Amino acid sequence: MTVIVGQETAKNTLKNALCHGRTHHAWIFQGPTGVGKCTAAVEFARSLLSGEEFGITAGIFQHNDLHVIRKEDASWSKNAALARRKQTNIPVDLLRERMIGGRTGDDRTHDSVAFKTSVSGGHKVFIIDEAELLDETAQNALLKTLEEPPVGTFVILVTSRDDLLLPTIQSRCQTVNFSLLDQHEMNQWLESMDFSVSKSDLEWSVAFSSGSPGDVCVSIETNLPNLAGSLHGFVRGVGGSKVFPEAAALMIHYVESFVKIQLEKNTLCSKEAANRQAFSVVLQLLGMEVRALLGDERDSSSLGIRAAAILADIEGQVRTNISIKVLLESLAVRWVHLCGGDATLVPVSLE
Repeated sequence: MTVIVGQETAKNTLKNALCHGRTHHAWIFQGPTGVGKCTAAVEFARSLLSGEEFGITAGIFQHNDLHVIRKEDASWSKNAALARRKQTNIPVDLLRERMIGGRTGDDRTHDSVAFKTSVSGGHKVFIIDEAELLDETAQNALLKTLEEPPVGTFVILVTSRDDLLLPTIQSRCQTVNFSLLDQHEMNQWLESMDFSVSKSDLEWSVAFSSGSPGDVCVSIETNLPNLAGSLHGFVRGVGGSKVFPEAAALMIHYVESFVKIQLEKNTLCSKEAANRQAFSVVLQLLGMEVRALLGDERDSSSLGIRAAAILADIEGQVRTNISIKVLLESLAVRWVHLCGGDATLVPVSLE
């Protein structure tokens, strides 16, 4: 059953647009991961395509004029070079195939699906999930469609990083903001779920999520509470003198297990993208301790600021060619010693 918990402001914005006939042709649904943005986009598409009231119907929605574009779609592209690539972004060739048309790298010319007549004779809706992964060329190519929208065609960009969208893209879209759920809303969501985990693991996962149902699911699915327990001394030892030789190995093992789970769940998933997602989860785990330190006494607050700077520096290296393994090894040493430098620091002290 489709349930959009909370997000009353976002839902009211969309309902008002539908009720008063002020439905903009291009939208940005932006907010934290795992809070229902893509679910809301599909439900909004349902209302646009079928006329059903927004947020009332339930169940999986499929329609010939609903086009959902994700980075994984490149895996079944007719462009062999595109299909073989590690899809950590949404390249312009995929966008040309699935939506805007034009000549792709394999020297094929594609019709613009966006400008074609709809199958049902009504509207068409394009949802681009993780739109922040559109490369700059793809975003610029999308501009023409946003500037001169085909009649009856709607575009929804779903993103957790709207700052990575070009200003020219943002200026042509109406933005709907989604937020983390409050405790009441999280409890409401939990009542609709049935997790086969211990009460303590569920409570820890809810605290970790900070109000993101999606993060709760990821935590439980990948056994993150177990990693947190194993790393307890390391995490709380930030800025201490004790070195935890097993810390890097535990984090690396978690990342490998995480990637395996994602690939088994979705055969089109990019291993590189799964690696990055797992790494982000580990940083989020350490970020919990940073938030606690920042709200603590003055000495701990100072530690928190330095630890946050290290996390920010390490996170900035994710989109480089440095391996996740090296990044985690570097993180383990720098977390304990709160040392500066770049993310390629080799943790020889762990030998």
